[in-house]
Amino acid sequence: MSNSNALLTLTLVASLVETEQPFAAPAVDGLSDNELISLQRVLAEVRRRADAAAALVAAAVAYRSRHELGHDGLAQRLGARTPQKLVQTLTGGSARDAAALVRVGSLLDAQAEAQSRVADEAPGVAPAESRQPRRPWLDCVTDAVSRAQLTIEQASAIQVGLGEPDAGACTHPEHESATAAPLSEAGAAIADGQSRDAAEPAGSDAISPRPTHVCTVVTATQLAEAARALVACAPAVTVEQLAARAREARAVLDADADVERAAEAEQARRDRRYLYLTQQPDGMTRLSGLLDPESAALVRSAIDGATSPRRGGPRFVSESEIERAERIINDTRTTEQIAVDALVELVRIGGHVAPTELIGVAPPAVQVIVAERDLRARAGLARVEGQSEPVSVATAERHRCAAGTLAVVVDDAGDVLNLGRETRLYTRRQRLALAARDGGCRFPGCERPPSWTEAHHITEWIHGGRTDVANGILLCRHHHMLLHNNGWQIERHLTAGFAFRPPPGVDPSRSPIPAPTKSRVLPRAIRVRERRSGSEPGPMGAGPNARRRTPSD
Repeated sequence: MSNSNALLTLTLVASLVETEQPFAAPAVDGLSDNELISLQRVLAEVRRRADAAAALVAAAVAYRSRHELGHDGLAQRLGARTPQKLVQTLTGGSARDAAALVRVGSLLDAQAEAQSRVADEAPGVAPAESRQPRRPWLDCVTDAVSRAQLTIEQASAIQVGLGEPDAGACTHPEHESATAAPLSEAGAAIADGQSRDAAEPAGSDAISPRPTHVCTVVTATQLAEAARALVACAPAVTVEQLAARAREARAVLDADADVERAAEAEQARRDRRYLYLTQQPDGMTRLSGLLDPESAALVRSAIDGATSPRRGGPRFVSESEIERAERIINDTRTTEQIAVDALVELVRIGGHVAPTELIGVAPPAVQVIVAERDLRARAGLARVEGQSEPVSVATAERHRCAAGTLAVVVDDAGDVLNLGRETRLYTRRQRLALAARDGGCRFPGCERPPSWTEAHHITEWIHGGRTDVANGILLCRHHHMLLHNNGWQIERHLTAGFAFRPPPGVDPSRSPIPAPTKSRVLPRAIRVRERRSGSEPGPMGAGPNARRRTPSD
């Protein structure tokens, strides 16, 4: 950090704590790009530290407002129904933010209390009752918050997503027996999820091989290892992505502990579905509802088919589809109006419409992707394309006849199928294979699902490139155009997978950026193959010598 930037930072921080005076806006116009980014990072750390202190205060407010105090509790004495509501009033934040402050603050308080009690306890004296419930499997989370390495939102996402150890399991990782099953698929799922969202930080490659012993409960040891993996990947992903990784890790652990548990969780999500139609005073009707992943995939498939040219859906398709895409792009309606019109039309005509009359492509179908070995074993999890939550293999089996299931079969390079150079355009079957392999736009950090992507020839057709899966990669329209117009290049190596090499204007050294798969099923199939062959498992698409960075570095 330059001297001028350091002085500005000190001045700005000083103005933040001077509450008697109006806030003085920083003079940032004279800063270089690097100084501006550096200042933003410093202020982000200041905010994380302030939020950690606010969380501890919120936990104290919650303790002084605990249920057994009734109307004598702090919150109710001040007219607030709950301590979270009082914290929300005091901070001016949302109810969700206030709940996160109380939740994470309770973790911090419990850990601090436990450490203080260990330091002060005398031999033969029973320890005093704890103010807060102890969750030692989240110690790495509280440590990271205390060191300003995690935000309150990130810590809360990890805590909520992982949940609690099962009833009957020891709640302290250090007290579990040596025979407890170590984390395997869940840790790998987090690493793969991190690979899908962005390049991984150093040290997150290690994935334990799947043990022969299988636990029947989810243990604190497993949750602790999952929490460590989530903390490691947190800096490179969004809060939403981190929450999804945490939920996925817990779903994998539940499925490993009890095959029926995945089906029960799926049914619980389905039971929460609803739809409300509320007529407004102006005559319009507001739709609000909640769809389970399977139903959402069907609805999204239909709407994406109707709007995909506007959202960056596939180009390089047949002439008739190119003409249809141009009509949609030139339509005077907004994308949202096209979407609702498509939904209303689907309801009106039901399933009797010809495929080309409404959306011009194949009828909407739920793409359920499942590893072949899980389908044979009738165990594990399946994935609905475009949905973050897994479904049971039983659901995948149910769809085999109605909508079809793409069983992922992996060769040594991670490809699904190859169909040669007979045509320039990728077929529907090839795009399904690419979707199963890539899981969406392959550009690091991009979250576009397969339905919003285009199939790109890595070695261009005019330069002899083959139209097969090995030479294809899915990119959203934005990153596809970035590749063609801004000098980016894609490299593929048999062992290291895909990498994007930026132009000199972005990175003078042109260091490759690993582009691991975003598929939720393929890495699991690859790990099975690696375990059978005895090779060292690792995240798909991240070579051992690849520099771990994101395009924003």
